[in-house]
Amino acid sequence: MSAASEFRAGLRRLHAEKDTAYRTAWKRRGELLSVLPNIARKADRLESAGAGAPGTRDEDLMDTVVDLLVYTLKYQTLLGDQDPAVAAHLFDQLPPPYSDGRQGFEVLLDGLDLSPLDEPPFTASAAEATTEVLTAFQRVESCFTGNAVPAGERQRRAAELAAAVVRMLAVLRHKKPSLYQGFLDRWGGGDR
Repeated sequence: MSAASEFRAGLRRLHAEKDTAYRTAWKRRGELLSVLPNIARKADRLESAGAGAPGTRDEDLMDTVVDLLVYTLKYQTLLGDQDPAVAAHLFDQLPPPYSDGRQGFEVLLDGLDLSPLDEPPFTASAAEATTEVLTAFQRVESCFTGNAVPAGERQRRAAELAAAVVRMLAVLRHKKPSLYQGFLDRWGGGDR
């Protein structure tokens, strides 16, 4: 099984468990009060980790990065619910709502380019990958300062953030293999 396939299977399993437990809590108060603060907290935690702050017993660097990816994909499902053009771009024939349950998330996960996980090790350091993710997050965050940014542009920036997070995961796979393997061990990338 490729690294991309193994990771995708583990992420699907993690999301299914958390979706069953938390249901729609991640979006209950909308874009600005629910999902974006969750994304911001994970970005802030990543920034702290990059500055040397240790993880906790219940959340290491890999957990933070994976959660950031999950929330970024879920955010795009919510944008699909808000805007028909975003929905058409992301979900083709899938009926709305896209942010309820697992189906919209899984469509995005299936379409996510995880090929960096299968490529030769990146020469980027964890610090460089962190900077790339934080820069992409700042582009998402800037959608909410000043003039209104259309949902399509917010989705495009969220997709850029997801791509940066995938590259960070690839760096972690090669530079911090025990963290990466720990995720796979917990969430069983392959069939159990």
